[in-house]
Amino acid sequence: MEEQLKIIYLHGFNSSAESKKSKILDSYLKEEKLIKLESPNLNTSPSRAISQIEKIINECSNRVCLVGSSLGGLYATFVADKHNLRSVTINPVVRNHISGMKDLIGSHKNFHTDEEYEFTMQDYLDLQKLGLKELKNPLNHFCLIKMSDEVLDHNKTFTYFSKSYLLSEKGGNHSYDDFFEKIPLILDYMY
Repeated sequence: MEEQLKIIYLHGFNSSAESKKSKILDSYLKEEKLIKLESPNLNTSPSRAISQIEKIINECSNRVCLVGSSLGGLYATFVADKHNLRSVTINPVVRNHISGMKDLIGSHKNFHTDEEYEFTMQDYLDLQKLGLKELKNPLNHFCLIKMSDEVLDHNKTFTYFSKSYLLSEKGGNHSYDDFFEKIPLILDYMY
């Protein structure tokens, strides 16, 4: 009998479990008996978000893989590397993007929940700690990149994951609009 798999989907900055990719993945996996999807609403504090993710992993008796988009990709990379898990990242934040994220410090309103919150200097400093200089197991990571990502420099992402599995495509955008078409490839990588 095949082993059950838990996929933890990690949304990006200012998003939620109601993100488009989370809903697409949930819809795709509805009929899958051997795969359970969990898509938590991540805390706005990076350190609390990591604790949240690790708590889910520690409470799970099945094999776990992480899927993360944008900032969720940074979290997925960090946690997967720490716990020797597989991760799939979609236009992820990588170490060399973090210095440019200092302008996030300030007030924000979540796209889906309308929750208002502060992203503090401490949150920014905590974010910097998550940018791993080097991956322990580069082949545990599969990165999907759109070269026309209007938010993050795809060259930095490509360089960071150069020893990992990569799918880099011309065009597209930060939202990765053809995500649905990539789900079979993602599942093949996880199994």
